[in-house]
Amino acid sequence: MNFNELSQRWHNRLLSRKNNIRAIILFYIFFFITFMSFYLTIGVGKWFDVLFIVLTALLTTFVAYYGFYFIIWIFKSFPNYFLALLAAVTLTSYVVSLFLGPFFAYIAYGIIGISGLTAVIFYLLRNIQLNIFVKCAIGLFVFSIHILGIWIVANPGTEGQWNNTNIKEKGEYNQLLDSGPYNVQAFTYGSGDDKQRSEYQDGITYQSDKVNIRSFTVQPKGLNKKFREWFWGFDFSKVPLNGRVWMPESQIERLPLVLIVHGNHNMVKFSDEGYQYLAEHLASNGYIAVSVDENFLNSSKLGHVGWDNAARALVLLKHLEQWEKWNNDKDHELYNKVDFEKIALIGHSRGGEAVSLAALFNELTLFPNNARVSLDFNFNIKSIIGLSPGDRRFQPGGKPTELQNINYLTLQGSNDTDHTTFNGMRQYEKVSFSDDFDGFKSSIYIYGGNHGQFNTSWETDRTAPYSWIVNRTEVIDPNMQRRITQFYILSFLEATLNDKQEFRGYFSNKQSALSNIPTDILRIRYEDSTFLPIATFEEDVDVTTTTIDGGEIIGTGMRVWREAAILLRNSEPQENQAVKLGWQQSNARYVVKLPIEALVNANSDTVLRFDAIQLHEEKYRQFGVPLKEEVKNEAIPITVALRPSGVQRHDSRIATNIWIEPTYSSNLYKWNWWNNLLGNKYEHVLQTYEIPLSTIIDSFKSKNYDDIVEIEFQFNHGNNGLIYLDQIGFSQK
Repeated sequence: MNFNELSQRWHNRLLSRKNNIRAIILFYIFFFITFMSFYLTIGVGKWFDVLFIVLTALLTTFVAYYGFYFIIWIFKSFPNYFLALLAAVTLTSYVVSLFLGPFFAYIAYGIIGISGLTAVIFYLLRNIQLNIFVKCAIGLFVFSIHILGIWIVANPGTEGQWNNTNIKEKGEYNQLLDSGPYNVQAFTYGSGDDKQRSEYQDGITYQSDKVNIRSFTVQPKGLNKKFREWFWGFDFSKVPLNGRVWMPESQIERLPLVLIVHGNHNMVKFSDEGYQYLAEHLASNGYIAVSVDENFLNSSKLGHVGWDNAARALVLLKHLEQWEKWNNDKDHELYNKVDFEKIALIGHSRGGEAVSLAALFNELTLFPNNARVSLDFNFNIKSIIGLSPGDRRFQPGGKPTELQNINYLTLQGSNDTDHTTFNGMRQYEKVSFSDDFDGFKSSIYIYGGNHGQFNTSWETDRTAPYSWIVNRTEVIDPNMQRRITQFYILSFLEATLNDKQEFRGYFSNKQSALSNIPTDILRIRYEDSTFLPIATFEEDVDVTTTTIDGGEIIGTGMRVWREAAILLRNSEPQENQAVKLGWQQSNARYVVKLPIEALVNANSDTVLRFDAIQLHEEKYRQFGVPLKEEVKNEAIPITVALRPSGVQRHDSRIATNIWIEPTYSSNLYKWNWWNNLLGNKYEHVLQTYEIPLSTIIDSFKSKNYDDIVEIEFQFNHGNNGLIYLDQIGFSQK
């Protein structure tokens, strides 16, 4: 072939329609890429920036072009109905996923891929001559893919740093709190014309009012609104006050009233039935417990309700109004049954945020997000409890919910795949006390706990197919989680409603609960209104200053010493600052010097309290603090010394050994890549420790409590360590 013939052939190819199309597309995109490459600045030189981008684009185009070309070439040999059917079932899966959720679509697409691959292989085996060994190998490959899919669903997950073998404290626990002295009666009250459930129709014992909550919601629209009104038989101008009641059969005195409210779930799968285990337990111990029905505020497959948590809070307060009406009516069977000086609200999930909002609305005269709406409740709500609560789904006046002078308790599981972060910690930080208030707040983190096991109607955090990928191996037994919940809720109510001070010890010193529940899986914080803060690390950025005026902080031999915000799993702030301390030397010390007369009011009931936790092993590596294998995922000892003036620093009588708990990874899902989407595999949740001052002063006959001038944290046990330290101060036992 001579030169003229060759040039003529290339000329014809370039003028062909196919090449014109390719040239146009390539010209546009590569002109744009080349132009944009001038905006890249790597630092070597502009020629490098342009060359790097253009070569990357050329390589990607080449690989992708021939890859897709090859795939299209393969499918050309298949019948048209094959490709049409794949397209049809893919579209079908997408449409159905609009109702069953996006994860259904992911699985459906995977099944389409497996079915398509199987069909392709079956087609090839029928139309291509292959020997028996190749056919068997291909058949085994297809069979293995199907088994892998089944295994992914059936496999319960894998054990990680946290798993049920970490529960060292096993055995028979004290049965004292399993059931109280009262026999329990159960009944329901409601509107009497509930369209969906007989227990709120003819099955009611007492008829209740209907209320208008329209001003507290963003009204559903369109099909969502029409479906809700058809399903429930009412709109938001007349929602019922439905409740399930458990209370002692006979009583000789007025009893505390406790309302329990569920969270968000599919509204057609009713959630208010799932707290019977808790309500019966409370009723047997002398409480009137009510599980409040707010299913009409839950989501449906057709949409949500805006401002739903504000509405949940309002409905709770309206239930209190209904009970007050019955309690004051001399002709009613519930007359004078309730002690309205002792009211508590318990909420789960979104209900956990709603109880905080209800406590806030209870104190206001106007609804902060619509001042045309008046509020006038003023109940004596003494205590609120959030079970894996939501946070800031509704913000009154655009601000987080701040509460004062109310007892607060929150519980959360480490393996919660619904609220994957401990939102209750942020509400915990927003609860404050005045000097004349006698109360406390506490947070309880349960390793292995999940979201759904707080409610027997839920159990799993998510329905199938989402539940198929949850790492079930790390989740504790549902009965254990509910026993922990029963124990701490009853103890909290006994301490805060019935003023039984002895129950506070279960929160300030978790080991005191060991005969009732396993405590090694818990991380418990505690703060009461008597707390005298010495160092909370919130006041400034100077690491040498204390919260109390006149104090001073000194660090010696520290590998890490910095004040920082503690973060949730998703790297959002817990709304709490702490000091981060790391050491590698046996003589490292962190000393808090007290100002004169800081302990002038101290006595034999005064205790030193502080919060601390080991950082996760990932942080050990990040900060260059080696973590010995033998202490990995184990508590490490430190020494805390309370030194009176005139006493030598090395005097053993002033020292107490404290074991700082570890932070475990918790794998919520079966695959690491999915866990990584959530952020960290861990949350740093502080644990409260206490040391009675009397153990120190009793050793010195000539010393008084106000002689203590230093709190010294000594890291002298030969191990390396990295901890958060926070809320150093003194309280009354």
